[in-house]
Amino acid sequence: MSKADKRPPVNVDVMLERESLAESIESILSGEAGAADALAGLFVEFKQAIDGGLKGINRAREALLEAVELAYLHSRAHEAALRLNVLSQEGQLKVADEPVRLIEAAIERSGTAGARG
Repeated sequence: MSKADKRPPVNVDVMLERESLAESIESILSGEAGAADALAGLFVEFKQAIDGGLKGINRAREALLEAVELAYLHSRAHEAALRLNVLSQEGQLKVADEPVRLIEAAIERSGTAGARG
């Protein structure tokens, strides 16, 4: 019996939920005193999920995708996209500058349309 077999099973269904991830990411990005603890805790949760076998690995993968999306909301790229969208809604852009066209063109260039998942 290996060391991993002696561990109690990890309930990956309740781990790494979006709300918990959002709170951890907020704490990590805040730079406050508990940021390092939040990051370490998040890594521990990912490790435990991965140690839980295939189901845990799949859940960790899903959670990582969610974490990337949540972190993006704090990025300069997201802020720029919001400003561009506001300009579009206010009618201050040229047709070629419309956000949807810019985004669709970038996706088409990257060849990743529908690649998520």
